[in-house]
Amino acid sequence: MPRRSFRTLPLAALTVAVTLLAAHPASGQILARLPIDLLGLLRGEASSARITVIVEVPESVVAPLAEAHGLTVEKRLLAGAVLTGTADQIRALAGDPRVASLAIDRPVVATQTTDTRATGADDVWPRGLSLLGGSDGVDGRGIGVAVIDSGITPHPDYLGRVLASRDFVVPGGDGRDAYGHGTHVAGIIAGNGTASLALNRRLYKGMAPAAQLINLRVLDGDGTGVTSDVIEAIDWCLQNRTRFNIRVINLSLGHPPFEAPADDPLVHAVTRAVAAGLVVVTSAGNDGKLPDGTLVVGGIVSPGVAADAITVGAVNTRGTVRRSDDLLATWSSRGPAGLESSPETWLLKPDLVAPGNALVSTAQPGSRLWEDLPDRRQRGIGGGYLVLSGTSMATPAVSGAVALLLDARPDLRPADVKFLLQVTAQLLPRYGLIEQGAGMLNVSLALAVAHARPGGPMPTSSWIAGERIDAGGLYFTQAGGTSLVSGIQVDWNGRTWPGNTAAFGATTLWSNGDVWGTSLVWGNGLVWGNGLVWGNSLVWGNSLVWGNSLVWGNSLVWGDGLVWGNGLVWGNADRGGAR
Repeated sequence: MPRRSFRTLPLAALTVAVTLLAAHPASGQILARLPIDLLGLLRGEASSARITVIVEVPESVVAPLAEAHGLTVEKRLLAGAVLTGTADQIRALAGDPRVASLAIDRPVVATQTTDTRATGADDVWPRGLSLLGGSDGVDGRGIGVAVIDSGITPHPDYLGRVLASRDFVVPGGDGRDAYGHGTHVAGIIAGNGTASLALNRRLYKGMAPAAQLINLRVLDGDGTGVTSDVIEAIDWCLQNRTRFNIRVINLSLGHPPFEAPADDPLVHAVTRAVAAGLVVVTSAGNDGKLPDGTLVVGGIVSPGVAADAITVGAVNTRGTVRRSDDLLATWSSRGPAGLESSPETWLLKPDLVAPGNALVSTAQPGSRLWEDLPDRRQRGIGGGYLVLSGTSMATPAVSGAVALLLDARPDLRPADVKFLLQVTAQLLPRYGLIEQGAGMLNVSLALAVAHARPGGPMPTSSWIAGERIDAGGLYFTQAGGTSLVSGIQVDWNGRTWPGNTAAFGATTLWSNGDVWGTSLVWGNGLVWGNGLVWGNSLVWGNSLVWGNSLVWGNSLVWGDGLVWGNGLVWGNADRGGAR
C-alpha cells in the first residue's frame, strides 16, 4: 500500500505530547503519553479502524501485550515492536500500565556533489603535502558509512565500495534505488568522480572518496517510508558495526516531531547508536519558510531533534568556492528544538551547516528523480549525475567530513567529532545560532585541530579560495535538557580556548544586553539573527509576550488552538496538507 506523505509544519506547532486522563468506555483510563496525531486518531476513528503504532517495551513483554489486547505484531524492534490493531484495541493498549508511551509508525520522507573545495575537504586528501604536516592526507579509506535512505544503485564512482545491502522496504530485495535519493547521497559521501572525467572538464568527487558504504534501504520509489524501518536499520548498524567497521550513520530523512524527544522512538534509536560509538548525522529539514516566503522557526524534523545527533542545515554557496558570498538557504529548517510549552528545555539546533544548494552527485538513469527532473541531468562515462538541493545534500557532506576525521583519528568518540566540527566552523554574518548552529563546515581546520600537538599552538584559521577563514569557536553540549554554549572553555590536547559559557534557556534567551566575547551579542544578534522576521511586522526580540497563550505581532496567536499566518489552523481543528 502506498505510504502517505505530508507537509512538515513548524516544530512549535507539532511537538505536543499529551497524557489522556479521561476514561473511555471501550478501554478504561488511558495512561500512556500520546502524541497529538495519535490522540486525534483515537478520538475520531471508528472502533474498527486499523492503526499501527510503535511501542517501546522489553522483548519479553511484546507477546503478552499483543495477546492481551488482540494486536498483530508487524515486526519486532531492538527496543520494542510495531503493533497493529483497531482504534479500540490501541486505546486499550494505551491504558495498559506496562506501556509508558506510544507513537504512530508514521511516514518519513527524504529531505532533498557538494563543492568539496568550499568546505576545505580537498585540502586534506592524499597528495604528498597537506595541512596535516607532511602526511599523505586522508580520504576516508576503511571507514564504513551507513546510508539509511532510498537505496544505492551501483555507479562507477563508488564501484566495489558498497560492502553490504539490506532492503527494509522489500524483504529479500536487492536494495537498489528506485527513487534516486540515496544514490545521490552516496556520491556526496564517497564518490571518486570516475564517471565525470570527461564531463564539462569537472571532477565531481565526494567528501571522502575512498570511504566504504553500507546500503540500508528504508524509502520506496516515491521517497517515503515508515519510522519503524528506519529504527530497524539503525539497530542493524549496531549489530553489524564491527563486521563492516560502521563508524557513521547518515540520515537524510525525517518526519515532523509530533512527540517530545523523550518519547520519540526514532530519537531513542539515534541515542542508542551514539552511545555505542557511532556518529549519527541527520538533516535539519527543509521547512525554513512557508510557501509565501514567510520565515519559520522551530522546524527541525525528527530525528534531527535528537541531542546526540549532529544535525545539519544547508548553505547556498552561490556556485563559488569563496566563502564571502555564502548565504543560508532560506528553506533550511531553523531551531530551536523542543516543546514550545517548555522553553527552558529548548536545544540549539542545527549543530552546523554545510553546502546543500544545487549540488551535483551520482544518479541512476531511470530512477524517479532522474525522470522527474530532466533539466538537472548530467551524463558521465558509464554513469549519470543530477543537480539536487536540500538539507539531504548538506547532511552527507558532513558525514563525509566525519569519515575523513575518523580516517585521521580512529580513536575519536562521537562527542569529539561533534566538538571538532563545531568549534572550527565559520560563523556566517547576519545569521543566529538557531539558523546556522556553530556555523559553516571547515574540514581542513577540523583536521588541523584534531592533529594539534598537546600543549602546542592551536590552529584557529585556515585559507579557502584565497580567503582567511576563522573558527567561530562555539560548540553546544547538552545538560539536563539545556544547550550549553561555550566560546570556549574546553581542554583539547592540553589547550584551553578562551571564552565564556552560557545556557540557552528561558532566563538567558531573551537577554538583549549580554556581550559574548568581543564581537557577538547574545540575544537578537547571536541566537535569532538580526534579519529574522516572522510575518509582515514580527521580529524575534522585544515584542515577545509569554504566558499560557502567546500573542505575537499581528500574525501569530498561540494557545489551545494555534492560528498561524493566513489560514493555517493547528489545534483541535487540524488541517494538514500534501507535502
